[in-house]
Amino acid sequence: MAHIFDPSERHKLDSPARRAAMPPEATLVKAGLKPGDVVLDIGCGMGYFAVPASQMVGPKGAVYALDISGVMLAELRSKTASTGIFNIHTVQSSHGKLNIPEADYTLALLVNVLHEVEDKKAFLAEVAAALKPGVKLSVIEWRKLETPEGPPLKERLSEDEMQVLLKKAGFTEPETQVLTPAHALYTCSKK
Repeated sequence: MAHIFDPSERHKLDSPARRAAMPPEATLVKAGLKPGDVVLDIGCGMGYFAVPASQMVGPKGAVYALDISGVMLAELRSKTASTGIFNIHTVQSSHGKLNIPEADYTLALLVNVLHEVEDKKAFLAEVAAALKPGVKLSVIEWRKLETPEGPPLKERLSEDEMQVLLKKAGFTEPETQVLTPAHALYTCSKK
């Protein structure tokens, strides 16, 4: 069974070390975010990327933030209420069903999610079904090498595994770049 992130460890999701290694705004630019985008952030957690994305897409854009954790979503809603952000829509998903709302997405984002998913093929098929042809998918995952933090090595996906999974799910061949010493960014589009 895949390791699922424990919400009680959520303080790790927005730490000074993470902000130094993976600054959210710069990372979102690398992932392809543009003003006016309609973003699908699957596994949004407390909004590490959803909050800056909502500001970067501006009033003509929107962010749909999905997570299986009600605790994480409640924290995100609290954060956005106190900052006056109104273009983030939170959706609780489940282990068996993502519950992706219909929208004209222009960018889908998966950050440190895929390694936690038991049935990666079904999961990616559900993501692909929610996206129109040409929509960009940006996946950030732990690299398959030993690092001081992160999931066990056996749960991480190699670049070859990511290429195969994404292509079989109906996405173009992903471009890969090393994002941090521990993370890779895969960008592709729905065929």
